[in-house]
Amino acid sequence: MKIAVEKLTSELFEEMLPLGQESWDECSEIKKDTCAFHGERGFKIQPHKEQYLYQADNDSLLAFTVRDDAGALHGYSLTILYRSLHHSPVICSNVDTFYLRPVARFIIRSFIELIEKQFEERGVVVVGWPVSPSGGLFKVLKTIGYAPDDVIMEKRICALPQQ
Repeated sequence: MKIAVEKLTSELFEEMLPLGQESWDECSEIKKDTCAFHGERGFKIQPHKEQYLYQADNDSLLAFTVRDDAGALHGYSLTILYRSLHHSPVICSNVDTFYLRPVARFIIRSFIELIEKQFEERGVVVVGWPVSPSGGLFKVLKTIGYAPDDVIMEKRICALPQQ
């Protein structure tokens, strides 16, 4: 498996979509009734492609990929870079999405190390990983030095928009 930083393009975004759906479906099973999409987790995702591409074009998004020797995509992460609103000298990153197919999970630590190395090269001070405490990624992150901090509380206050 080859881990790389790639420029997020429309083509790469489309290539990532099936893995994004796999990730959503897996998270739906992990979270079950514990999130704002209570009872409605198993739907088709509709990511905001234009916003992701805008972030990438403005140097505030990094795309990481995991590919096999034939070039097939088996994992990815999209991360948002920003200057802290609370401490202006501090550059932060939020791991917006992170997924490895089961066949590629043996490289999870190497993948995270590459992400951290890229952050360090860009001066990132603080990294946030929104993860479910009941998921496997939470356990991995704890073993490599991450600590749970604030908890995000969710409540759905209106219905999903109809398409």
